[in-house]
Amino acid sequence: MMSVSDIVQLIIFCALIFFPLGYLARHWIRPIRSAFRILFTRPRYVKPAGILRRESFVKADHKHD
Repeated sequence: MMSVSDIVQLIIFCALIFFPLGYLARHWIRPIRSAFRILFTRPRYVKPAGILRRESFVKADHKHD
């Protein structure tokens, strides 16, 4: 059975390992996250390709064409 001091030592040991690794990995997490977002999510704010049409009441001005 583990005593309280063993548990505290394990927590400190894990902190000594994972805090520096997390600090170093923060630089690489952002590009990886953005790559996953681009690959696996649908694009937002993009309208589907369609036909450009003018309304029937809009006439072209021949002076500017």
